[in-house]
Amino acid sequence: MRRLLYVLAALIPAPALAQSCEDRSQDFEARILLCDQAFAVAESSDAAAYALSMKGEAERMLGRLDAAAETLQLALTYTPENAWVWVELGNVRYDQGDTAGALAHYSAALSVEDYVDAWANRAETWWQLRAGQRCSDDADNALRIDAQYAYANEIKGRCLIDLDRAEEALGYFDTAIALVPGYQNAYRNKLAALAALGRFEEVVAVADEALRPGVVTESNPAIEEDILARRLLALGEYAPPATVAAEAEALLKRYPQNLAAVNVQGRALLADGKADEADKVTDVLRKNPDGQRMEGVYHDTLARIDAALGRMDQAYANYEAAMGLDPALSKTYARKLSELGFLPLSNAPSGILTALRRCMDVKKAACVFAS
Repeated sequence: MRRLLYVLAALIPAPALAQSCEDRSQDFEARILLCDQAFAVAESSDAAAYALSMKGEAERMLGRLDAAAETLQLALTYTPENAWVWVELGNVRYDQGDTAGALAHYSAALSVEDYVDAWANRAETWWQLRAGQRCSDDADNALRIDAQYAYANEIKGRCLIDLDRAEEALGYFDTAIALVPGYQNAYRNKLAALAALGRFEEVVAVADEALRPGVVTESNPAIEEDILARRLLALGEYAPPATVAAEAEALLKRYPQNLAAVNVQGRALLADGKADEADKVTDVLRKNPDGQRMEGVYHDTLARIDAALGRMDQAYANYEAAMGLDPALSKTYARKLSELGFLPLSNAPSGILTALRRCMDVKKAACVFAS
């Protein structure tokens, strides 16, 4: 979630209809028309650039990304040293999936102004690239300018999780929630920090708080589903299997393609010795047709199913992917390999993979990590 200058529009009531180009209401079509009119009568470069910038922002909110990029690039011809326009163009590139372009435009904004949104949005982009330290450094700069910036606190927390500083990250998520009560993404990422610390019962408690009616007043359905998924995964770490199975079934009724629920079902079938059934159930997990975010534990489940069915090359690939997403699994795999007589030289992923390959070469399908 990247903040723009209109971020408060999501938190306070907005006018039903745009009254002028300056209004940041939800009536984006009306704003575009009004901004075109404002541009046509603009008497200065600044006025022309402002009208174009507001229009480009509205076009982006409507998903017209190519049009937004063209509009904002035209705005820059009038005010090339306007940091906000550079940031908004970076947001367009980000939404287009052009990570390098987003970085370049946020950096361009910073070359003309020490601008809080440029620092925070660039931190978000570094986070997407899994560059934890750069993410953290940029978030620090955003907080240097505005320590009460909820989004900068939230992104700082995510950076710290990637730097294995989950305990420290919790404070930033709590600050973000205190600054903006009902900050749904801060709740979601607080769950990630608690899970990284192995505090699974707290994960469930915080998820239940985030899901309690009235806490998140403007819920994003995708984030709500992810919170439910993280809750289920945490519940699976300590609750009775029957409870977890019932929760997974309920989640699947609500979200038929929910990967966390599919993962739980697959693991339950595998534990019951039904590898073929587990393989069928987790086919959607393996194909992931909607490109949903994968967790390390999902690849771990697929790896165990592959190994149980003798697909050792696929199992190896999924174990490698699991550690890539969740380095904490390395310790678990090291212990399992030691139990099988293949002690890794180190707990680093490279050491684990070397021992895993030896185990698979020698024991073939018998190189199985039991739950």
